[in-house]
Amino acid sequence: MTANEAFLDERRRARRFFNRMPPLYPIVERHLFPQYRDVLTRLALPFELSVLDLATGTGLLAGAFAERGHGVTGLDFADKLLNRARRRFPRVDFRNLDLRHLDRIESGAYDLVSMGYFLHGLSPEFRRFIVQETARIARTHVLIFDYGCDGGWFIRFIEWIEGPNYPVFIAEDRERELGKAGLRIDREERVSDFGSYWLCTPSSRRSSVSAHGAREELAASE
Repeated sequence: MTANEAFLDERRRARRFFNRMPPLYPIVERHLFPQYRDVLTRLALPFELSVLDLATGTGLLAGAFAERGHGVTGLDFADKLLNRARRRFPRVDFRNLDLRHLDRIESGAYDLVSMGYFLHGLSPEFRRFIVQETARIARTHVLIFDYGCDGGWFIRFIEWIEGPNYPVFIAEDRERELGKAGLRIDREERVSDFGSYWLCTPSSRRSSVSAHGAREELAASE
């Protein structure tokens, strides 16, 4: 089996896994939805920001953004999860897309790209691709929720069922990983015993702001 065939096989297994998960999602939702709401309230991001939520699942993070008045698009490839998301959050534009096709989305197409407990399940190579793509697509911010530390035996068991990538994700230096992809961490906070979020700025945004400032300084000097 070639590397590409192995990757495609992993994506097929992931789709099957998540399409079988809907009966368990009410348990997950009771924990995560209040967490997302609380963080977004404290971050107080401008309501006019457009949001692209990756691996949206049942739409919890997308829905939390929509409740605050954001225009939100949610992407996933698991139809059963998307169906649940559409019923619960009708204001969100949910679409079926395998995220290996993120390169089809134009650069700077959304103000903010978000992800909720998604990256830990990816191979290092695919995770690198996803993070680099978020830095390209987002105009102003990237918001990531995921495990900030080892969640103990129960979390390790659940993630073992999902696949082998959780331990590698936990061992990674997050600032180094995101920095190499073109993201600077502006704010980081623990939100539960094992969960954290990282609010990042794309390097392209920093470059454009710096260039704008330089032009203003030049105009003032003239």
